[in-house]
Amino acid sequence: MTPSLMLTEKEILAKLESQKNLYAPIQIISVEGQPPAGLGYRPDAKITLALQNRSIAFFAEVKTRTAPKIIAESLWCIKNAAVPAGQNFLLLVPYLSKTIVELLNREKVSGIDLNGNYLIQVPDMLAVRLDQKNRFPESQPIRNIFAGGSSLVGRLFLAAGRRFNSVNEVFSGIQKLGGSLSLSAVSKVLKGLEEELIIEKGPAGIALLQPEKLLQKLGENYRPPRISVSVKLKIPAMNGAADLKGLEGSSGIFSGSRWIISGESSARRYAVMADDSVLKVYLAKADSLLKYQDDRFYNVLAQKTDDLFPYFDAREENGLRWASPVQCWLELSRLDKREREIADGVREAIIGKPK
Repeated sequence: MTPSLMLTEKEILAKLESQKNLYAPIQIISVEGQPPAGLGYRPDAKITLALQNRSIAFFAEVKTRTAPKIIAESLWCIKNAAVPAGQNFLLLVPYLSKTIVELLNREKVSGIDLNGNYLIQVPDMLAVRLDQKNRFPESQPIRNIFAGGSSLVGRLFLAAGRRFNSVNEVFSGIQKLGGSLSLSAVSKVLKGLEEELIIEKGPAGIALLQPEKLLQKLGENYRPPRISVSVKLKIPAMNGAADLKGLEGSSGIFSGSRWIISGESSARRYAVMADDSVLKVYLAKADSLLKYQDDRFYNVLAQKTDDLFPYFDAREENGLRWASPVQCWLELSRLDKREREIADGVREAIIGKPK
C-alpha cells in the first residue's frame, strides 16, 4: 500500500463527519471543531456519539500521526488534565493500531479512527470494532525501520545488550559488527524506534526498552536476502552438514569472498537439533567455487547475495563464520513447525524466556 500524505487535524475531523454511516451501530451525532472554553484543558473537538439509545459526549484529542510515543504523551495529557469529574475522552486518529489500542486500554480512554474501527469504553458500556484495514498509511522518512539495512540498528541493540551514549556510538557499533549504514540513516531509525517506544533516549544515553517487541517487529518485516546465483557444491573432506571439518580454515575454499553460514544452518550453534545433510552458505562471490560444483552429490548450497544484513554480527569460531542469533531466529521462524520450534530455543539465547 502506498503511503498517503499526512492529513491535517481539520481534514481528519471533516472525514469523520462525512462518513458517519461507517461506524454502525454507533452513530456520530455531531462533530464540533471549536472546543468549549473554561475547562482548564483545550480539546481539539467535541464529538457526540449514540449507541443503544444513549447519547455520549466526548472531548476529543485529534492526532495526525500514530507513533506510539506521540499517542502515549497525548493520553498522559488527557489523564492529567484539570477537568470536571465524569468527563469522557476520545482519541481520534487515522488508524487505531494494535499498539494504540493497548495504550487506550491501559489508560481507559476511548478511540476511533477513519477506517470504521472504534474502542468505546465508558461507564456501563463497551463497544469494540477493530477489524478494518488501514486506508491511511503514514509516509515515513525511512520506508521500514525494521527491514533490510535499517534493521541493523535494532539488531545492534539486541546483540549488544547495553546502553549507548550517543547516536555516533550506535553508528560505530554497527560498523564494528560489519554493517554499513549512514549516520543520518541511523539517526532516523533511532527516532522511529523511540516513537515506537522500543528505545528511550535521554541524558543517560540510548537504551532498549522492549526487546520482545523489537524482535517481533524484525520478524514481521523480515525479507530473505536477494539471491542472484545458487551453486550446489561438493566440498572435500566434509561428510554432510554434521561434519564441518572440511570448512574449518576455509579461507582456501572461500578465498577473497565475504561469506557466512546461513541463519538456518547456523541453528546448530544456538540450539539442539538434528543436522541436515546440506549446509547453506551466503557469499558475495561464487565464481571461484565452480570447480566444486556437483548438482547430484552436493553437501553445500552456496547462495550469492549482495545484501549486507545476513553478514552482520557474524560469529567466528574455528575458521567458520556463523550467522548471528538474530539472523538465525529470523530465518527459522519463517519455516515449518520443526524449525519454528528450534527458533524458540534461539529466541531464548537472544532475549531470554518469554515472561
